[in-house]
Amino acid sequence: MSGTVVVQVGQCGNQLGNSLFDRLFNEADCSRNKEFSLSSFKRFFSTKTEDGVHIANAVLVDMESKVISKVIAQQRTRKWHYNPRACVSAKQGSGNNWANGYCNYGSTMEAELVDAVKVIADQICSISTVLVLMSSAGGTGSGLGCKITEIVRNVIPGALVINQVVLPFTHGEVAVQSYNLVLTLSSLYQNSDSIILSHNEEYQTLARRLLPARSRDSVSFSEINSLMSAHLAGVLLPSSTVYKEEGKEEVITSELIELDQVVEHMVPHPGYKLLTSRMMPVVSEYSRDFTNTSWDMLGKYSRQMLLQDSILDEKLIWSIKPRSELQTANKNVSINTCISNFVVCRGSRTPVSEVEDKFSVSDIYKKGKSRCKFGYSPSTFDKLDRSVFVLSNAEKNGEFLEQLIQKSWTKFQAKAFLYQYENYGLDAIWFNESFNILQKVDQDYRSISYF
Repeated sequence: MSGTVVVQVGQCGNQLGNSLFDRLFNEADCSRNKEFSLSSFKRFFSTKTEDGVHIANAVLVDMESKVISKVIAQQRTRKWHYNPRACVSAKQGSGNNWANGYCNYGSTMEAELVDAVKVIADQICSISTVLVLMSSAGGTGSGLGCKITEIVRNVIPGALVINQVVLPFTHGEVAVQSYNLVLTLSSLYQNSDSIILSHNEEYQTLARRLLPARSRDSVSFSEINSLMSAHLAGVLLPSSTVYKEEGKEEVITSELIELDQVVEHMVPHPGYKLLTSRMMPVVSEYSRDFTNTSWDMLGKYSRQMLLQDSILDEKLIWSIKPRSELQTANKNVSINTCISNFVVCRGSRTPVSEVEDKFSVSDIYKKGKSRCKFGYSPSTFDKLDRSVFVLSNAEKNGEFLEQLIQKSWTKFQAKAFLYQYENYGLDAIWFNESFNILQKVDQDYRSISYF
């Protein structure tokens, strides 16, 4: 079992990381399956103190110390802690400026960042992956997050790098967020092995649906982070391949799936690195006790959500199907064509055909070549009897790029706000190279369509 180092960058990354580790620990600690529990702790927690406290494989980075201080203060009441030697902060933030985070702090804080990563890396016998949690709208999460991605590639050269990137609300968190997002994605495309995208607006909509009616106008970032961490944890926690011996009904779990194997499966070509995650079912804690869904239904809904590029299991259009399942002569139905999927089933009575059949249909994949990896775990997730998680690399993952490029290119031609970036040495040539990289990514994802 190889370990994973998690780097939490900026306010968003640290708050999301705190929620993620809470969930990872609780799932491992509460599981009745000892093998799953042990594997989970080995993957995400490197040491255990004399008091029985687990230490997270985490590096905390923010150029303002208040978020890290708040996160550290919360650990007094729980059974897992962060390593205080792996925290890096400064006295002033990056001012929502990618260049400030990347060019300025990335240079002046590099030695401290390297030391913090080494503190965690030295405690793990074998590291397969590094997960960087970051936003894309501000300066620290986006700019410094990209610089840290380069740093971990050098400090831990054998590990594959996964970046979890939170995309901003469409109508703006900061005026220059489109610039920051272009610079972030173009940089990561050169240095990351895979990029998991999480859209704030989609998770806000999902969180609103789970709240009582009178509270739906006041969704907090804590509630959004809780949902994001659930979608992520369901993919990251240990799962295994399974097989059935011929003539026998019993399902036998086999080889544990390492996270670097997942990345290699999900990204078969360096031009396609954009991933999204889905979870089924998603229910409030008040509804959990009344949720009893079959594997067949979970597989059916999770695939339909994928085909329609939605993280919601409502307002689904069931006439949208793989071409081979259409009953009419009209075969021109548009679906979210996939490159690859990783489907994880968690819960009792591990399925084989009930879910596999849904995602093995060849004509939902590029050129009709099925690329789906399945993982299984008998341990339940979030106290649900059964749950399905889907990590996908698909056509519509890049659908937002065209609008992003157009919006930021219009600003760039008008030279709006460019002086803010030039102050830190980021010139027009850098911007043009970033636009060229993203235009190529946009074209690649447009070419995925089955026909």
